[in-house]
Amino acid sequence: MKRDSSNLLIPFVYFIAGATGLASVASTFFFKEDLALSIQQVQILGSISIIPWSIKPLYGFLSDRRPIFTLRRKPYLFLAGLCGSCGYFLLSLWVQSFRGAVLSLLLSGLGFALADVIVDGIVAERSRNQKIAGKLQSICRGAIMTGALIVAYISGILVEQIGARNVYFVTAFLPLLTSLFALILREEAGEVATFSLKDTYQNIKKGFTPAVLWSAVFLFIWRSTPSSGGSLSYYMIDELHFSPEFFGRLSLIGHAMGIVGVVIFRKFLISVPLKKLLFWIIVASVVLSLPSIGLVYGWYEILGMSPKMFAMADTFISGPLSEIAFLPLLVLVARVCPKGIEATMFALLASIMNIGLALSDLGGAWLVTVFDVRQATPDIAANYSNIDKVLWIAILSSFLPMPLIRFLPDISASDEEHLPSESSPSAEKLVLAPLLDEKIEVV
Repeated sequence: MKRDSSNLLIPFVYFIAGATGLASVASTFFFKEDLALSIQQVQILGSISIIPWSIKPLYGFLSDRRPIFTLRRKPYLFLAGLCGSCGYFLLSLWVQSFRGAVLSLLLSGLGFALADVIVDGIVAERSRNQKIAGKLQSICRGAIMTGALIVAYISGILVEQIGARNVYFVTAFLPLLTSLFALILREEAGEVATFSLKDTYQNIKKGFTPAVLWSAVFLFIWRSTPSSGGSLSYYMIDELHFSPEFFGRLSLIGHAMGIVGVVIFRKFLISVPLKKLLFWIIVASVVLSLPSIGLVYGWYEILGMSPKMFAMADTFISGPLSEIAFLPLLVLVARVCPKGIEATMFALLASIMNIGLALSDLGGAWLVTVFDVRQATPDIAANYSNIDKVLWIAILSSFLPMPLIRFLPDISASDEEHLPSESSPSAEKLVLAPLLDEKIEVV
């Protein structure tokens, strides 16, 4: 029997994406210290970096309908790895300004988004019910978190030892593994499908039932609530004097507890009615975000703790929620994809969430500007006196999508066990942050 190489493809590509977290701490210090970017500029960079993820339907169309040399996976996966690698090499060797950072982030984002689309279609094809969708998404998220966990702590150590630019240089070799995998991937040549814009539009239109439209609105609002963005990271560096090594330590704890969140979702929450699950996730996200304000108000002094110990305890407790909150969104996206255009539909719905995430960063930049939160520059003193207001607004805005929960479709995995596995999801059967002030990852 011929082995299905896609079984290896799915976790491998996600694992590489997670391992590029090696540059996560480097980015914080590179933008702040090497390029001397303002908090607003960092927020804008966050929004710009999501652009490649927000046009995923284009990649889905290309992978579904436009083979290269009659191959649908290998060429696109190979090019994706090259783009991701080039972006990091530019950050390491060339970038000296905000504009250079924009170009590099767009290029690396294009590579990872393109690779993501190739495997998205495979996941969507197999997500015929909530239980299967939940398990597949758990595997994908688990692969991302495992890759991120392996490099989490060393990411901070390397910044201190070799500098941010050299960390980018090392990270640039990781996406090349995706290109290498594409070269050894076996794929049979296929016929070029005749593309019909009308048929594609009709298929997508059928997928957007009222239940799915409400789901899309809910996802968009949830992801677009403003974040505190880089302001809290800058505060922790300037006021609490957290080092790159300590940021790596927080990253390690956050990713380890994220994997715990994946396990909790898969073992205990996969069959919970979705409306109930989302309601309590929103409540928990607000409650567990409050300790970030405690860092500003000095609650750690009342508890007799150091700010570092307080931050680690907060990350340990809130870490699992990032994945528990994110997985139901991925299950929704996978479950609504109509058969035949899985990659395109998955990419379209994921793009809706990513556009919301871009608006979230812009909203955070606006809050930072309104409340005049800024880091120190050679000419102007730092001002973090109003950072608590930025944090309060960002945290409480998480309640905004709650009124929409009642419009969402609801189902549990136990209800689907008696459905034929080959049946397509109908409108009535659809299913519907991480560390400190970071947003959950793009999909």
